[in-house]
Amino acid sequence: MAMQFTQADLFWGMSIDFVKSVTDLAVHITCHKGDKLFDTGDTANRFYVLLKGSVIMERGKDKLYTAEQAGEIFGWSALIHREDYAASATCNTDSELLNIKREPFLKLLEASPGDKANLYERLAKMLGSQLLEVYITATC
Repeated sequence: MAMQFTQADLFWGMSIDFVKSVTDLAVHITCHKGDKLFDTGDTANRFYVLLKGSVIMERGKDKLYTAEQAGEIFGWSALIHREDYAASATCNTDSELLNIKREPFLKLLEASPGDKANLYERLAKMLGSQLLEVYITATC
């Protein structure tokens, strides 16, 4: 499977070997509008990379965030050692995603300390941007 990365992608700037290993772990999936990827409270055992489409994160009836840009990561609870997802994720349109299992991915990170530091720095920036969008949306 060929994986394309953009500057918005969490994996931008990682070593070629690390990216290849992630590519080998990733499963390309297609989902349709209305398909539920996970619910609040489900075990956070995987995360997703949006390739195409749109996915809404909600908690109860509250819309928290919409992933719409290729390369966006969601289901990141799996990356920050949460046991369960803090929100649900539903495809807002027909979408293409990469599905990456938590445990094999975390083992890759442990084997590559430089990529691990880079990834968590980029993840912090992405989460900060998403949090800011949630605040802006909530006050409008």
